[in-house]
Amino acid sequence: MKKTELKNCPKWLLEAETENEDVEIVDGLLIWKSGTWKDGIWKDGIWKKGIWEDGIWKDGIWRDGIWYDGIWKYGTWKYGIWYAGTWKDGTWESGTWYDGIWEKGTWESGTWKRGTWKYGIWYEGIWEGGIWIDGFWYDGIWIDGIWKKGKVQKFVDSFVSP
Repeated sequence: MKKTELKNCPKWLLEAETENEDVEIVDGLLIWKSGTWKDGIWKDGIWKKGIWEDGIWKDGIWRDGIWYDGIWKYGTWKYGIWYAGTWKDGTWESGTWYDGIWEKGTWESGTWKRGTWKYGIWYEGIWEGGIWIDGFWYDGIWIDGIWKKGKVQKFVDSFVSP
């Protein structure tokens, strides 16, 4: 349903710029089923699918969808496509990262295409390009990119030291 049709819709959601949203509140938790988030601050809930164009993410679970730009501050990314923006902390479980800045957090699996990794922990996944500035690499496949500094915590055959 539309956010304006929700009973007890949070003020931050009403103030956000959205389009064609389909949302519901279950046990006090906002669930975004689809639509486009154009601007505003996401505070908590579950994102199931849709398009994020800009704004600030503060906490919650991202299950699927397309992220175009914005600031991610904390939460869990389960699957989807990230095109640009700044990741400040949280857990990336799976999905494809195309570009942007990663500042802190934990990468568990997925594919990194390009962008700048400033600091964090990489456990597993495929690195295809971009710049690694600092952080901890535990396991995964390094295909291409620039390694500036960091720590490889466990040697793996698939890691090619630049």
